[in-house]
Amino acid sequence: MEHKVKMLVSGVAVVGIILAGIILGGFSLYNLAEQKESGVGISYHVVCTQGATENLTGMECVNVHGTFWNTGDKEVKNVTVTVIFTDAAHDRVVRKTVVEGVDLLPDGAVSVEFDAEYLRELTIPKTLVDETIQVNWVEDGQLKTFTTR
Repeated sequence: MEHKVKMLVSGVAVVGIILAGIILGGFSLYNLAEQKESGVGISYHVVCTQGATENLTGMECVNVHGTFWNTGDKEVKNVTVTVIFTDAAHDRVVRKTVVEGVDLLPDGAVSVEFDAEYLRELTIPKTLVDETIQVNWVEDGQLKTFTTR
């Protein structure tokens, strides 16, 4: 019985932490399936957070951390990853290239991590910044693109 109570308390705590992150700071998690293109499979895991900065009063920081890999059976050449921040409240679109010129081996043999940060003035009421991840690569001599929000 005591073990079940501990499990229940742990579950409630995890749900509370997730809800607090969503309510207080803005948090999104993407762990989506892959983009399949003739032997290439781009899979990824992305976490986005938004909230006040620790040392800059009146500023807010949007962070994106992600990992991507190739689950297909064909090598992916010359991969470029760009994070696009769309800030409607400040009428800005900021593009940050975070990975450039990487080759991904097939079957998930190699994964690549990236981080991007966007600083802006704090908005009241709070508004969210939209993040878009764009992945470009060369396949059979042609440029391919995969975009997700």
